[in-house]
Amino acid sequence: MKKKHFKQIGNQIGFMAAVFLLPSLFYTLLMPGLTTNGSTKLPLMAEPDQASPATTDIILLFHPEADILRQKELLSVLPKDCLIWHENGAALVRVAEDTAPHWLSYLQTDDAVAAADYDGPVSALGISQDAYSDAQWGLNNTGSYSYIADMNTSTVLSTMDVDMNIPEAWVVYSSMLSSPREVVVAVIDTGIDINHPDLAPNIWVNPGEIPGDGIDNDNNGFIDDISGWDFYNGDNTVCHYDTDGIHTLTSDNDDHGTHVAGIIAAVKDNTIGIAGVASCANIKIMPLKIHGGTKGSGTIANAVRAIRYATAMDADICNISWGTEKANTALEEAIRQSDMLFVCAAGNSGTNNNSAPVYPANYGFDNVLSITFIDASGNMSKKSNYGTQTVDFGAPGIHIYSTCVGGYISLSGSSMAAPHVSGVAALLYSFGDNLYPANIKEIITETLKPIASLEGKVKHAGIPDACAALLSAASLKHDYTAPVLSFTPGFSGNRLTLTVSAKDLGGSGIRTICYAYGIRELSSFRRGTTDTTIAPGDTISLAKAGDYTFYVSDYAGNERAIIYHLADDVAAPKILPDYDISYDRKTFTVTASISDIQSGVKTVKCAAGEQDAEYFRSGSHGTALTLVDGQCVFSVGGEGIYTIYASDHRGNKTVKTIDVRTVPATSLELNVSKKTMTVGESFLLIPTLKPLATTDKIKYSSSKPSVCKVNASGKLTAVSSGKATITAKSSGGIKKKCVVTVKAAK
Repeated sequence: MKKKHFKQIGNQIGFMAAVFLLPSLFYTLLMPGLTTNGSTKLPLMAEPDQASPATTDIILLFHPEADILRQKELLSVLPKDCLIWHENGAALVRVAEDTAPHWLSYLQTDDAVAAADYDGPVSALGISQDAYSDAQWGLNNTGSYSYIADMNTSTVLSTMDVDMNIPEAWVVYSSMLSSPREVVVAVIDTGIDINHPDLAPNIWVNPGEIPGDGIDNDNNGFIDDISGWDFYNGDNTVCHYDTDGIHTLTSDNDDHGTHVAGIIAAVKDNTIGIAGVASCANIKIMPLKIHGGTKGSGTIANAVRAIRYATAMDADICNISWGTEKANTALEEAIRQSDMLFVCAAGNSGTNNNSAPVYPANYGFDNVLSITFIDASGNMSKKSNYGTQTVDFGAPGIHIYSTCVGGYISLSGSSMAAPHVSGVAALLYSFGDNLYPANIKEIITETLKPIASLEGKVKHAGIPDACAALLSAASLKHDYTAPVLSFTPGFSGNRLTLTVSAKDLGGSGIRTICYAYGIRELSSFRRGTTDTTIAPGDTISLAKAGDYTFYVSDYAGNERAIIYHLADDVAAPKILPDYDISYDRKTFTVTASISDIQSGVKTVKCAAGEQDAEYFRSGSHGTALTLVDGQCVFSVGGEGIYTIYASDHRGNKTVKTIDVRTVPATSLELNVSKKTMTVGESFLLIPTLKPLATTDKIKYSSSKPSVCKVNASGKLTAVSSGKATITAKSSGGIKKKCVVTVKAAK
C-alpha cells in the first residue's frame, strides 16, 4: 500500500449528481456562515463534588428486597450527617478518610446492600481520540465546532445538543454487546478509497473470492470482486487514483462515495481523521460504484445491478446518497425485493417531495427511509427538501467533515445526512441475525430527538438519537422462520398452470418468490436475485410438466427452496355415446357426452365407419363437432358404425365407436287398460316395449280429445264427462288401447 498524504479540501459538492436519464438531480449545498447561538453544552457526565482531603465518599446500592424502612435503618447506623443523598434504592455517604475502610466493609457485608464501593471522578467523554473529532458536530455538539476548509480551521457557533448522542451511544453499546455480529453496509455511489487508513480496516472483503486469480470463484458473475464492484467502468477497481496514487482521478471523481463511507465507518480512536457513526461496531462497507466522470453521472440500470449485487451478497443496509426525478419500475422492484434497509437522501433542491418526487427516497416501502438535512443549530437550509408524506425525518448534513480519496473534506447536503442514519441502523443490526428493515426503521423513528424546525416539514420532526435507539434494543424483532409455499395445479388451454400461495409466520413479511425448472440448490437462487420472480398468489403458466424448484424468502433473511413436481394431464377425454331413431325411422341422431377434468376437451370429430385416432390426426379427416355443455349432437345418414374422436389441450386423444341399428319392438304393454278419472285430473300412461334395446318410439292418440286428451309423453288429462279411447302405437305398428271414463267433479 502506498503511503497516503492527507489533504484538506474546502466546501465542495456534497450530494452526488446522479444523472439518471434526467439532468435535474441533487447537487450539493454550500453552506458557509451558519447562524448559530452561543449556548454552552454541559459535560456529558459532570464530575462529582470533590471530597475534602479528610473524607471519602462511598456509593451503595440496596437490594430490591430491602424496603425503604430497612434502607433508612441501615443509614441511621452511619456517622451523623454523612448522608449526601438517598434516592431510588441508592445512596451516597461521606465518611472520614481513616474510617472509610471500616464503613465500606460494614456496608458490603450487610444483607440489605447489593453493592458498595468508593466514589471517584469521571472525565467528560470526548467524541473520540481522532484528530478531527471536534469537527463532527453531528455526533457530539458542544455549542461550537471546527469548520475545516482550504487548509484553514475556524470555529462555528452552534446549538448545543443538536446531535445524535453518539458518544453516549458508544458507551451504551459497549456495555450491551461484547461480540457484535458483522454488519455490511452497501454504499452505492462513486468509488470508495479502500486504501484510506481511516477506512481500510472496515472495507468489506468477499469471502468467496480469491484475489487476483482471474476466476469467478463464487460464481456470482463477477471476477475478482474482492471489495465490491465498479459498475460504471465494468471492473473491480472501486477507486480510481490520480498519477500520484494518492488523490482521486479528476475524470472519475471518487471523493463523494469515500466521504459517505467515512461518515458511517471511519475507524474510531486511531488518532487520525474522524470516527464513523458505527465505528464501535463490527462494521464493513461494501463499495459499489455506479457514478463516474467529472459530472458524477450514473444510470438506473447500474443502480439496479448494484442493488441486486448487494442483495445477493447479503448486505444489511444500502446507503443511497443520490436520486432521480424519474420513477422507474425496475429500480422500484429491485428495492422492494431486497431485504436491505435503504437509507435514501431526500434531495437538495429545497422542494416538496410530496409534489416533486425524488426516487428512490419517495418509494415509501417499509424498507426505505427518506432523509433530509439540518445544520448544527437544528435548522433546515434553503436547499433541504421536505415533505410531510414523503420525507421521514432529518439528520446532520451541513459542514460534515469526513474522508475523501487520500484525505478529508467538508461537504454538505442530504448525501451527508443519509449515512448518519445508516450508521445508527448499523448499530441496531449488530444486535443479532434475522432482524428486518421495517423493525429497524420503526425503532429509529420512535426514538428520534425532537427538532423544532422540522415540525410541519417532514413525517417525524426529529433526528436520530443513537443512544435512545440502542436503549430500545429490547424492541428489536427477530424472525427465524422461513416462509412456506402451497401449490394448486391446473390447466389453461394447452398450458399447465400453478397457483403459488405463500405464508410468512415469522412477521417480517414475504420478500420474494422465484422459480426455475428442475431440481436446484438453495444457493443457486442467489438470495432471490436470479430466475423468474412472481408475487404471492400468482398463477403461473407453464409449458411442460416435471420438477420445479421454488425459492421463497422474507425480509429477515430467512429463505427456503421447495421442489414441486407438476404432474401433466396424461388421461384422454372420456366419450359416452348414444343414439336415437325417429318414429318414422328416417332420422338417425347420435348424442355423445365428452369430458376431460384436467386440461379440457380441445377437439371433437366424427366419421363414418370404424376409425382409429391416427385417422383424425391429419386434420383433413372427420367432421368437426361443437361441444355444448359437455355434449355434442349430430345426425347420421342411416344405420352403420360411426367413430367419435376427442382430444384434450395436452394432446391426449381417444376414439369411441357406436353401432347405429334399428331394433323393432316385438311387444307393447300399457300400465293400465282402463282408467276412471275426474274432470281436471291427470294420469301418465307408461308403455313397456320389448326388447329393452328397441329403438321404436310410441305415438298416442285420443278418440275424443274433448273428453280426454293425451300428449306426446302419454300424459292423460280429463276434460269433460264421457268416455274416450286412448291408443298407443309403436314405430312398427303394434297398438295398445286404454279406455278412459271421465266423471264430473263432485
